[in-house]
Amino acid sequence: MERNVYESISLYFADNTIPYREIQHAPGGSTEDYHQAVGCRYEQQAKCLFLKVREAERSYFVICAIPAQKKANMKALRNLLNAKEVGFATKEELKDVTGCNFGELAPVGKLFGVLLLMESDLLNEDEIFINAGRLDVSFAFNPRDLERVENPIVFQIAP
Repeated sequence: MERNVYESISLYFADNTIPYREIQHAPGGSTEDYHQAVGCRYEQQAKCLFLKVREAERSYFVICAIPAQKKANMKALRNLLNAKEVGFATKEELKDVTGCNFGELAPVGKLFGVLLLMESDLLNEDEIFINAGRLDVSFAFNPRDLERVENPIVFQIAP
């Protein structure tokens, strides 16, 4: 039976005492669709990228959460992680590791057994918005609560 990612994220938040508001909305997988559906500012919208990191001896996956208006700098991420290469994972790898399809990924690395990278501007917001394992349900919460639980690698992308 395929796991229900939405329920897993709900339980993860409950188990780790992360208070959140649940928002039901029109499906939004892309940045712009999500912005229209939820109505939050781009700065509050955590865009989650599923990345494959390659080192000399091994490869692994990470979730990279950035504000929706920003773009990931792969060279900077490669340097941050001291890796040989950093690139986007395939849709199949995303599904295999997290159970998510494109646009459904939440910044809950520990739930999926992967490292979370979090852009520092998200931590300046009082509330951020994420897809909760579904394109039509979001959670809104204080990013400091997520930081407390996930202990992510925090980094800065130039504006």
